[in-house]
Amino acid sequence: MKRLVLTAVVGVALLPLSGCAQTGNDAAQVGDETVSTSDVNFLTKMQCDALDKAAKDPASAGQVQPASRRQVRADMLNALVDSEVSAQLAAKSGGTYDRATLRQLMDQIEPAVKSAPEKDRERFRDLIGDFYRGQLQVFELAKQKLALQGVANPSDDEVQNAISSILADFRKEVGVKINPVYGADASGTAGKKDPSISVAVSSYAKQAATSPQAPDFITGLPSRQRCG
Repeated sequence: MKRLVLTAVVGVALLPLSGCAQTGNDAAQVGDETVSTSDVNFLTKMQCDALDKAAKDPASAGQVQPASRRQVRADMLNALVDSEVSAQLAAKSGGTYDRATLRQLMDQIEPAVKSAPEKDRERFRDLIGDFYRGQLQVFELAKQKLALQGVANPSDDEVQNAISSILADFRKEVGVKINPVYGADASGTAGKKDPSISVAVSSYAKQAATSPQAPDFITGLPSRQRCG
């Protein structure tokens, strides 16, 4: 399973919707399913709490890269959208996954889960589990696709390219719509452009609208707008 590249969701080792009425409760829509603003805010809090805690720990403080809360929210939305896309693709394709690998990944994430408030742990664990399960399922689909093409021992790049191709095609098939407050680009990736209506004219506004944001800009943000 060494070829599997997993995206960290938490700090361990992490327009009105087109055709829909915006209620404020939906951060994105994937096919007929929605990604809730509540889940985005929840994971953002978990990530920021983890970064803040690590930044205060002398043993890890030098390794923590601060991030703007706005960008963390966008990253968490992207992870949740990817999770939903993967789940729908696996359901349609009959995707399987390596249960032993999932258990190993969940064991690795458990210390981060246990560091969260007790009332949040089950929800946290479920969201992370769904994300990892989806990645494992798409990984298996990518291997199957490459095998059909006669690639018995694919390289890391070949596997990742196959995964990217499979997910991109399925995103187009089901349709992914992102709430404009998350500044998605044409590909549906949140955090890539300025979500405001006005044009950024000041130096501060231009830096805020830039992705990725410069480190000195992030460190200059008020603590409530920064993680880490």
